[in-house]
Amino acid sequence: MLRDELVNRISQRMERTMYALTLVATIMLPLGFLAGLLGVNVGGMPGADTSWAFWAVCAMLAAVTIFEVWLFKRLKWL
Repeated sequence: MLRDELVNRISQRMERTMYALTLVATIMLPLGFLAGLLGVNVGGMPGADTSWAFWAVCAMLAAVTIFEVWLFKRLKWL
């Protein structure tokens, strides 16, 4: 009976850890994809000639992050 209780506690702790890692990955993966996509050095990239394009991309990534956190809180995942 004691062993079952220990296994249950370890299982619950691992479940909480996996949940937190899943949330972090869910927030970070789209940001990494967008930053990688816009960081490719190829000709003809939109905004390559404008000085404010970097800040526009940063604002877009911040907006994506804020939206994801809002959505997770609304769904009661956070």
